[in-house]
Amino acid sequence: MNFITVSQAKDIVKSEIYQGSIVKKNLEEALYHYTAEDIYAPLDVPSFDNSAMDGYAFNYEQYKEKIPLKISYTIQAGATDLPILKKGEVARIYTGAPIPKGADTVVMQEKIKENLGELQIQDSKIFQGMNVRLKASQTKKGDLLVPKNTFINSGIVGFLAGFGFTQLPVYAFPKVGLIVTGNELVEAGKPLQQGQIYESNSQALKALLQDINIQPHKIVKVLDDKDSTIETIQDFWEEVDILIMTGGISVGDYDFVKEALEISGVEKLFYKIQQKPGKPIFFGKKKNKYVFALPGNPASVLINFYQYVRPFLEGIQGNLNFNKSKRTARLATAYKKENTLTLFLKAIYKQGKVCLLPTQESYKMDAFTKANCLVELHGDPRLIEENEEVTLWKI
Repeated sequence: MNFITVSQAKDIVKSEIYQGSIVKKNLEEALYHYTAEDIYAPLDVPSFDNSAMDGYAFNYEQYKEKIPLKISYTIQAGATDLPILKKGEVARIYTGAPIPKGADTVVMQEKIKENLGELQIQDSKIFQGMNVRLKASQTKKGDLLVPKNTFINSGIVGFLAGFGFTQLPVYAFPKVGLIVTGNELVEAGKPLQQGQIYESNSQALKALLQDINIQPHKIVKVLDDKDSTIETIQDFWEEVDILIMTGGISVGDYDFVKEALEISGVEKLFYKIQQKPGKPIFFGKKKNKYVFALPGNPASVLINFYQYVRPFLEGIQGNLNFNKSKRTARLATAYKKENTLTLFLKAIYKQGKVCLLPTQESYKMDAFTKANCLVELHGDPRLIEENEEVTLWKI
């Protein structure tokens, strides 16, 4: 068998991952991107000593000396014109408000009594600096906030907003186009004729791309015709960075995709992998643009996307850990492997055990309604014993 192995195919895909273009995005628009640079703190946070709660700010040593403490001021959050507390003076203070000079401790309001304007503290465990958030106690100016190639989630957006960031350098999402081939395919909502099926691959791929925050730039259906396929490929090549195709990639009389790609000047990086399902997959490039041509069977499309297309796209987006879904688990029941191909089997993973689902044929999609992983089995034909450790990929 002269097909390349799964491992070889993944090495080739990994070697072709390139750095995506870097763009500046407004903070809220940077969500779900990856940082393209290290992000450093432009200021201390907190930028001033402030109260951790509603209470009273006073001088601890004066309290220890039993000097009478008189409530003389009120300080709200956001106050900029602060008093300087003299000996024996106390300020009513609110959460987040700056600590005035002359004070170093805050007692919470539930732990005091007020008698004719004088503060009586009723907290036996009070200590100097209590309930005061010190300047730079979270972050010092110049500290690394977020490393390069970090996924920007809502928590990071909120965190960086607290430093006054309005824009971030991120990797741009690549422009991805989809071409679906097949005379037998009918758009959902239209009546089927004998021999026709509803086209589902474009919807599946669109959803898979949205999982990694990519909206397809363009989706086109093409009949099984060589000239039409060539023309459509060439049109797409001007508009997208990555082209994904389904169907027409095998060796049948009406499979024109590989030939059309070669006529269009696409360099083959590999064609056909020692795996099941999804053996006839083409990966190629033309200058700085790439194409994945996947089989037409829906299950093969999903499996090849998870194994090859998604890691490639995530790498371009700045994700250095695109194989994070890989795990090991114990097989719940024995399985007889009958060939030398690497198998990707739909399965359910739960509590360290993985159970293979019964419908594994490439045209059957019902198992995907239950599956939460793919089990990878490789090597010679053999009986894989119950409780044997296997590799799985969470989906």
